[in-house]
Amino acid sequence: MTATKKASENQIEFKGDELNNVIAIFRALSDHSRVRIISALSNNENLCVSDIAELLEMPISRVSHHLSTLRMLGFVKSHQDGKQVFYTIDDDCITDIMKRARDHVAGN
Repeated sequence: MTATKKASENQIEFKGDELNNVIAIFRALSDHSRVRIISALSNNENLCVSDIAELLEMPISRVSHHLSTLRMLGFVKSHQDGKQVFYTIDDDCITDIMKRARDHVAGN
């Protein structure tokens, strides 16, 4: 493979609002609490707000606020079972991004 062909395969171009949406993703992932919540949800398929709060030792109100942001971005989804609202990862892309970032910092 020539260097020119390889370079063109690695090019990243943004159209329309794509750049703003990519920036929104990285902004969301720049928050320590949101990354911890995504990590917790990636290890446990269904968690309610109080379970996440207990697991991460965070106030329920803070967890709820961060889940709202993550849901708005399409990272997580919720479903209600009685009075409890449970959350799961809604986009495998987000766990892939986090795994790649982890591998990068680990030198893999």
